[in-house]
Amino acid sequence: MNHAAGPEDRIPVLDLAPFLAGEPGALPDLARHVARTCEDTGFLVVANHGIPQELIAECFAEAARFFDLEMERKLALKVGELNIGYLPKGAQTIRTSTVHANRKPNLNESFYIVRDRAPDDPDILAGKPFVGLNRWPEALPEFRAATTAYFQAMQGLAHRMLPVFATALGLPRDHFDADFRDPTCTLRLIRYDPQPRQAEDQFGFAPHIDTNFTTYLAQSRLPGLEVRTREGTWIRPPAIPGTFVVNTGEMLGRYSNDRFAPTPHRVVNASDQARYAIPFFYGPDDDAIIRVVPTCTGPGNPPRYEPLLYADHRRRLNRTNFEHRQGGKPEAG
Repeated sequence: MNHAAGPEDRIPVLDLAPFLAGEPGALPDLARHVARTCEDTGFLVVANHGIPQELIAECFAEAARFFDLEMERKLALKVGELNIGYLPKGAQTIRTSTVHANRKPNLNESFYIVRDRAPDDPDILAGKPFVGLNRWPEALPEFRAATTAYFQAMQGLAHRMLPVFATALGLPRDHFDADFRDPTCTLRLIRYDPQPRQAEDQFGFAPHIDTNFTTYLAQSRLPGLEVRTREGTWIRPPAIPGTFVVNTGEMLGRYSNDRFAPTPHRVVNASDQARYAIPFFYGPDDDAIIRVVPTCTGPGNPPRYEPLLYADHRRRLNRTNFEHRQGGKPEAG
C-alpha cells in the first residue's frame, strides 16, 4: 500500500472571491484552473467561498454532540427505508467500488440529513421516491437549526459553482441549470474511529469514488482524507483551515464522457482521537437524465455512456452498499 505523500501542487488552492464578486474575466480564469485539476486529480481546495466560519464551526460542534449521545438515543433515529438519520458503525460496506475490493465495513458512524420538509410537503404527501422527513434528536435543541443552516448555505455554494464546471467543459454557463432545479443534496455527519495502527484492508472510509455530481468537504481539525493519483500514489489535499476540499463525482464523469473522471479517495484516521467530517453531496434532480455533453464527444470519441435517469442510479447504489437495504423495497432511497 502506498503511503500518503505531499500534494506536490497536484491539488490546487483556488480563490473564489473574484468569481463570487462577479469580476470581469473571473469565471473563465477560474474555470481554466478547475478544468486542469479535474483532468488530473479531480480534487481542488477553495478559499474565500463566502460561507461564514461560524456556520461551519457550529455544524462540526453539533455533529460531535450528536455522536456523544447514548447509543439508545442514536439508535432511535436509525435509518430505515430512506437513508435519513443515524447509520451505526459497521452498516456500510462499499461493494460498488471499482477501485478496491472492499470487504470490511467502514470504521465510522454517520448521520444523514436531507432537505428539511414539513409533513404536509406535497412530495411527502405524494410519497415521491427518495423524499422523506429528517429525523431530529430531541435531546439537542440547537442541532436542527445549525445543520439546516449549514445545509442551505452549502446548497447555495454548490449551485453557484455550476457555471464554473459548465465553463470548464466549454459549455454555456447555464448548461447544467435544467438538471439542478430540484437538486439531490445530502449532508452527512461522520465520526471516524481512531485508527493509530491500520489493520489490513480496514479504513475509516474504504477507497471509493463519490457517486453524485460534486462534493464539498469542510477542512477537519485532524487529517485523514487521502486521494489516489493516476500514478497510484496517495496524497493529501492542502490542510488549510477555513477552506473546502471539492471533488468531482460519478455524474460529472458521465456528463463529461470521463474527461472529468472522479478520483478514488479514502479516509484513514491515523490519530488516537475521533475525527469528524461534514461532507455535503450535491447531485442532479432525481428525474434528470444524465447525458454526455456535446463538447466531450467527437470523431474517435463517441459517448461512453447511455442516458441515465438519476433516480435509477441512486436505487442501485442504495440497495448494494447498505446492510439495511439488502432485499429492501425497490422504490426506497
